[in-house]
Amino acid sequence: WLTNPVYRGDLAYHNGEVISDTHSAILDREEAAQIDRLLHRNRQLPPRTASAPRSLAGLVICGECQSAMTVTSVTKPRRQQEYLYLRPINCPKSPKCRAIAYEQVLEKTIQSICQELPRAVTGMNIPNLDGVKQSLNSQIEGKQDIIAELGSLTASGVLDVETADLRAYKLRTEISQLQTQLRALPPVNLQAIAQTVSIPQFWSDLSESERRFYFREFIRHIELKRQGQQWQLQLIFIF
Repeated sequence: WLTNPVYRGDLAYHNGEVISDTHSAILDREEAAQIDRLLHRNRQLPPRTASAPRSLAGLVICGECQSAMTVTSVTKPRRQQEYLYLRPINCPKSPKCRAIAYEQVLEKTIQSICQELPRAVTGMNIPNLDGVKQSLNSQIEGKQDIIAELGSLTASGVLDVETADLRAYKLRTEISQLQTQLRALPPVNLQAIAQTVSIPQFWSDLSESERRFYFREFIRHIELKRQGQQWQLQLIFIF
């Protein structure tokens, strides 16, 4: 229901076209844009991992067998301490690829994202977001001005009512599409965020659920490359 246009103050037709601001919204535009972005991000993850308690759940794959890796827990008899491991789910090899301690992978992931994310963002061709937003807003205002003029054009006989209504419908649909593009733009400077999350202390102060959120903002998946008993970690960013 979170994606239903009705809750966002819009009206959706059966042909898929959406008319914006037809009634009062339950979700404001910023909330709706955040929901859309998170749903799109989580749609790329394996089932049941979007809200998993461990921050690396659903992100790690084995570079040796290309199997996704799941978080498993082990407890020793008469001991309450829990040991977490990442192991391949469907490893076809024999013997199967061994499990790796979860905390080791988590620590290495944090080290890697602190080192690699700023470089990755610096190398991106990021458009001038202010210019893009200004262009979209200008287009929206232009179409709104045309809608405002339709009444006088109808009154003067330049347009008949049916033509004016059809034109207004078309313009409102185009405005809705432009507003969708506008809401999809990053709300903040990506380079500034990258600098913030490149500080190790930032990650150590987070809970597992908070780390899960930030990992999935930047990481598409994490590949563990094995070299005998050793392994290396490669981050694949979403951009």
